[in-house]
Amino acid sequence: MNILIITKHFYPYNRIASFRINSFAKYFHEAGHSVTVVTEGECDETALWNGCEVYYIKDPMMTPAYLFKQIQLNKKWTPRRVVRALEARIFLKGPCIWRAKAYKKIEELFQRNDFDVVLSSFGPLTPHALVMKLLKRGYKFFWVADMRDEMSKHPVYSKIYAKRLSFYERKILEKADLVLSVSKPLIDDFKTMCSHERFLEVRNGYDYEECHEVNFQSQFTMGYIGRFYGMAIPDNLFNAFSELIEEGRLPENSRIKIVGNHRHVDVPGRISSNVIQCKAVPHEEAIRISTTEVDTLVMVHSSGRKGVYSGKLFDYLATNKPILALYDPNDVVAPLLAETKAGFIVDDADKEGIKNMIMKCYQIWKNKEVLPRDWDKIKQYSRRNQVQILLDYLSANYRGKNS
Repeated sequence: MNILIITKHFYPYNRIASFRINSFAKYFHEAGHSVTVVTEGECDETALWNGCEVYYIKDPMMTPAYLFKQIQLNKKWTPRRVVRALEARIFLKGPCIWRAKAYKKIEELFQRNDFDVVLSSFGPLTPHALVMKLLKRGYKFFWVADMRDEMSKHPVYSKIYAKRLSFYERKILEKADLVLSVSKPLIDDFKTMCSHERFLEVRNGYDYEECHEVNFQSQFTMGYIGRFYGMAIPDNLFNAFSELIEEGRLPENSRIKIVGNHRHVDVPGRISSNVIQCKAVPHEEAIRISTTEVDTLVMVHSSGRKGVYSGKLFDYLATNKPILALYDPNDVVAPLLAETKAGFIVDDADKEGIKNMIMKCYQIWKNKEVLPRDWDKIKQYSRRNQVQILLDYLSANYRGKNS
């Protein structure tokens, strides 16, 4: 098949959203398909990545590197960001200049290629909007709309914004030949907004060799790799950790290592020297830190979003380190940790429960134990195997544009 991917997030950007689309492109190509990617970049250029032809389109208003720098410097309202914020509120389909440039390039590609499948990704709406424009212009292809997580029902959106977004969401769900999401609860929610059953669960995953060897730090060290998004606030983790040290149940030199968070977090003064905060690192380095510099891997996800996996969960799975998930015990992470035997879950609001789970992880470190992970179950969540789910679906269901 000749496949076109349209996305705002792609290599080399160090984001979970990029890693998901990277894996689609990479493993589509490895399966023998021709892959072309149109994405955002720092300049207008064409490059070859893992056998895929990638067209980078620059947004003259604001590039990803510029935005990342402003976030690091905590400069929220530079003139360009003000314009972009206004543009986002007025034009839900995304940045006007980038969208126009990207569509022009996509039409050029369609003149030279006969694409069988087009995959677009949400976050923001722009890639899906570009595909809907292609359909309106009469182009024929099999459309795979990757929603990943929820769309208009994301709890951070205002009611007015969510209502406007849902107008496009319903169109996407109806027009797409196949809709992807990461969990059954999210798919069930999407199904209430359309009249078909063309959905497929393709989860995120890990993309490195499983680590069976285990090393232990000289000081008990918990690690959080990545940013604290939205409602993910580590206050209860910090308070529980602080109390355990004050009570003498954890050694005074125990640590929490946070890698790659841009957002300010309030660390209690009692444990300020115990919490180490490091700048963002490339994904490969983040995996190395996960496997060699911490004893327990923590994820924090406050209640309010059902069916959503934190991307770091899958990166944590194959490290052979215990996972401590501060997560809704009635949501999707609990059964995944139970089937893989990779860690523990406790409600983020349950401080005593958090303390008990930290102590369980501490005892594992103290006794130099290794959790009896189910590696066969874990291997299902490699990026390669998750992409294969989509490839198998296309092999069974795609019959060509003229069939």
